[in-house]
Amino acid sequence: MKIKCDYCGNTYEDTLHACPDCSAPNPSHKNEKGPKTIEELKKWYKDRKLPAPEVTRFFIGVDYKKPKAFGIYKDDNGDFVVYKNKADGSRAVRYKGADEEYAVNELLQRLKDEIVHQKNCSGRKKSTSVTRSVPSSTSSTTKNNRSLPLMEIISISIAAFCILFGIALIMSFPDHNGYYRYGHGVYYNYDDHWFYYDTDNWVEISQNDPIPREISSNYDDYYISRNWDQSMDTTNWNDTSFYDRYHVSSDNDSDSDYDWGNNDTWDSDNTDWGSDW
Repeated sequence: MKIKCDYCGNTYEDTLHACPDCSAPNPSHKNEKGPKTIEELKKWYKDRKLPAPEVTRFFIGVDYKKPKAFGIYKDDNGDFVVYKNKADGSRAVRYKGADEEYAVNELLQRLKDEIVHQKNCSGRKKSTSVTRSVPSSTSSTTKNNRSLPLMEIISISIAAFCILFGIALIMSFPDHNGYYRYGHGVYYNYDDHWFYYDTDNWVEISQNDPIPREISSNYDDYYISRNWDQSMDTTNWNDTSFYDRYHVSSDNDSDSDYDWGNNDTWDSDNTDWGSDW
């Protein structure tokens, strides 16, 4: 895949670490402190205390053949292959080439995105579980304390209803991160921060701008995909400084954000297995 240099405008292969014309660094290669080899990626995975690959569906150093899997391995020709096996069993190859560091970083970034996604899903399940316990507790209280003043009973009921309604309201607003097409323009949304692709770079715009407001009124009418591909005629938003703003800490050592907790749950059914990446 070719990309356009942000500095001189030259196009070059994304696998190169820098523009061959002006030596500007390739924004895709931002993995200064992260794992650079398959073995280092295995260690990173282990250090994060992530569940087994059979649970997360991320297979490092393995040419896994079954559906619903991400992976990286070195083939017999010495090329590094980064792939995704979709739900229907077909394989989408993200990268195949000699650059191990680039290949590792491609899978690492996808793994990080999935960890964040799974943590969000896990948090929502916990909130729902807590909410479900409220009615039975309230019911038990009213049965065993029939002498409670009427106003107290009403207050308890209202409080329970408010909690239920609040959680239901939160659950009704799913994650709308991704790419959108409005007219001839392409937009990207990250946690209600909006960006517009203007000729050759991404520009941040206000969520109160008329177009983001229009898209937000009916996301499905304008949604393209959560993940970037060349058909969008844009650069990858993940390769911009905006991505770093939300994903990289000030000391560039945010890997602890991806540590897996004892109370976190990973459900691979929540993963998008229909897209190419």
